Amino acid sequence: MKPPFERGQSRPGNWIIADIGGTNGRFTLWSQPTGVSSDAAMSYRNDDFPDLPALIDAYRRAQGRGATRALLALALPISAGEMQMTNRNWSFSARGLQDALGLTDLSLANDFVAAAAGIGALSASELLQMGGDAPGPGPRLILGPGTGLGAAAVMCEAGIEIAIASEAGHMGAAASGDDAHAVMEQERLRHGRVSWERLLCGDGLAAFDAIARSSAQPRSPAEVSRHALAGESAATRAAGAFAFALGEFAGDLCLAFRATGGIYLVGGVLKGLGSALDASALRAGFEGKGRLRGVLGGVPCFRVLASDVAIRGLGRILDGSVRAPLIEVRS
Repeated sequence: MKPPFERGQSRPGNWIIADIGGTNGRFTLWSQPTGVSSDAAMSYRNDDFPDLPALIDAYRRAQGRGATRALLALALPISAGEMQMTNRNWSFSARGLQDALGLTDLSLANDFVAAAAGIGALSASELLQMGGDAPGPGPRLILGPGTGLGAAAVMCEAGIEIAIASEAGHMGAAASGDDAHAVMEQERLRHGRVSWERLLCGDGLAAFDAIARSSAQPRSPAEVSRHALAGESAATRAAGAFAFALGEFAGDLCLAFRATGGIYLVGGVLKGLGSALDASALRAGFEGKGRLRGVLGGVPCFRVLASDVAIRGLGRILDGSVRAPLIEVRS
């Protein structure tokens, strides 16, 4: 295992880079000095593959190229030993994955570490601000609900961007809304412990919707989003309660990191909700921190409109723009 490389130390050769979450795997190629290749971008549904090596190999065969290096962003806590995807029954180790694919170099990062590294590549037109002032000089946070709930931070020290890994989505939930309390009680009966991820993910949105409809039969997250966009009252109520809870979570993390650089929101659930995401409810949850309300009032929240922030982040890690915690194995 090799330590993370320093800023300015770019990686030679051609690399497969991929953002692999609980539901989808998104791939492309990176090389120096060309950078990220938009022409080589492909996306796959994870359900179509029995394991992670099969998914990666499908991309390699589709490209018909001899890339023997890969940097993968994965939705799990990265470690040197055996790992398992948080929301998928795929287990592997870095060395085992390298051997299975015959790679000369393999680096693994947390998916939200990659997303945090990509914040600096976003243009103003790719961000929708939801309250607050201009970003300050402090840490920036990126978080978002999808199959699960991810979060990471990026800070600048002596001119160097450093991405910081987090499993904050698995902290105990402390939501305050009535509907959130009802969802938490349901999840407590099922799981014993309720993390923020149980509320703030696709299944969580469906649970908020079932509460709003007083129904034991959940609709899919896509159905909830579709009905919310159409203005249905129950789905709109669910989307608002979900947004308020997301704001509470983001506000807690902002206090933990003193993230005056802003909060950046991503994730498939927000993409599905589109304009049905209640920005005012999110902001109310974000700022509602009692005596510290004034501390959060000026912190901006941004909705990230670009869908490839993690892929861009992987490119910035490879070109040395950002330091990040990685697990690395080499032949």
